[in-house]
Formats: sequence, structure tokens, C-alpha cells
Amino acid sequence: MNEEAKALSNSLAHSHEISDYDFWRALKSIEDELYWLQRKHRPIPIDLIYVRAIVRSARQKRLCLDYDPSPFGAI
Repeated sequence: MNEEAKALSNSLAHSHEISDYDFWRALKSIEDELYWLQRKHRPIPIDLIYVRAIVRSARQKRLCLDYDPSPFGAI
């Protein structure tokens, strides 16, 4: 992934305006579109692949940001 895509992914992951559900819904929509294109034997736009990679990366980063290795203050 290039630097511009990484920066966009980071900004999406840290955005408070986008919920986890929004990430899930966006990925679901992209996957549905790719499936439809593949089933109809249509060309797949490379931009759609890039968007999927950025959204996946941002969602993964968001999930890792919420990870707490010591829940409930245990230690």
C-alpha cells in the first residue's frame, strides 16, 4: 500500500465520525459489488480494489485500537 493510502487508512481508523458498523457496511457493499462484477464477467475497476484495501486496513486498525490487553484493570 502506498503512503497516500496508508495516510487515508489511518485517518479513517482514527475518525470518530465513522462507526464500526459503517466500516462493516462499506466492506459488505464493496464485496457485493465485486461479486456481482465477477458473476457477470465484467471488468473489475482497480479503484474498487484500492478502496477495499483502504477500508479493510482502516477497519483492522480500528479493531486493534480498541484492543485492551488487560481488561477491567487487571494486573
